[in-house]
Amino acid sequence: MSTLGRRGDLAFGGLRRVSGQELRGGARMVVCATLSWYLSVELGISGAPVAAVLPAVFTLSGIPLWAPRLGLYRLGGVLLGVGIAAIALRWLPVSTLSLAVVVSVGYLAGLLLRIDGAPSPQVLVSAVLVFGVPVSGYPEQRVLENLVGIAVVVLLGPLLWPPDPCRLLAARLDAYRDGLDPLLKDLDRHSDRPPLRRGAGQTGDLWQQPHDLGRDLDRARRALRWSVTRRRSAAALDEVGHRIHLAERTAAPLHCLTDQLRAANGLPTSGPPAGRASDSPGPLLDAVRHTLMRALEGADPTEPIARARAIGGQDGLARSGRHDSLLSGILLLVLDRLDDYREAHFARR
Repeated sequence: MSTLGRRGDLAFGGLRRVSGQELRGGARMVVCATLSWYLSVELGISGAPVAAVLPAVFTLSGIPLWAPRLGLYRLGGVLLGVGIAAIALRWLPVSTLSLAVVVSVGYLAGLLLRIDGAPSPQVLVSAVLVFGVPVSGYPEQRVLENLVGIAVVVLLGPLLWPPDPCRLLAARLDAYRDGLDPLLKDLDRHSDRPPLRRGAGQTGDLWQQPHDLGRDLDRARRALRWSVTRRRSAAALDEVGHRIHLAERTAAPLHCLTDQLRAANGLPTSGPPAGRASDSPGPLLDAVRHTLMRALEGADPTEPIARARAIGGQDGLARSGRHDSLLSGILLLVLDRLDDYREAHFARR
């Protein structure tokens, strides 16, 4: 039984919700794949042009604004792989040893043709497929099918229900903030309270999110150069990008703070001594948390930064332990980075 969510998300029984964005992505892929097949058949390239469908399947699996760039990379990989296989078929007999040579050369060529730092698998795939089908005319056929599929993806894919990269990245940044806020609240506790609810694996995923956002922000900026429909989103993307960079710059010290407090609260299973309280930065942590949440929302953090600075000065006079000083120092480093963000984006307002 299916239900319709508040934002048009479809849920089937106990399965996860299928978002409207995913449904539009599927429709985009179906349209481009079908059109690529139809054009290849009409042009007489092949009666079953499977290779023409693959660019839509693989290139449109991400944000469609990236399709032109990914399509060109795919075309380069296909041409390189087909060339390697054609040379191998010309000079080497079809054998296991020859296949090993083709795989080795295809892999090394894929290392040279990188996509966002990752080796291109398309070179190796094309080389193996062409080498495994030693039929006259097949290499040319495969190139032509890919040309048709890539042309459809590059020209049509970004125009079909194009998502707003700014909105997508802002939603992911909000999700990171919503996960960070309760974690920082949990850190400000005493040893007689329950242990931290989040495990190391969960917090590890949380700290990775700002870096993933920064990577996808760079991709979105490059993609907007190819987009006619979303080029006006560049200004809004810059505003979200400033907040993403703030999340990146504060993730490392907050990760260190989490580890320090987790270690400090790692008490024996028999329980802490009566009246013993674990180390905690106390009011300074709460002030920094409030300031960071405000800044990640895009609001002016000037006043919260000033309040946190005042608390930090009083807190530093009251604490003398080395561990307390380390925790306060980490939080003051986060404040410094918040101050840099404020000066860069709110000082002239």
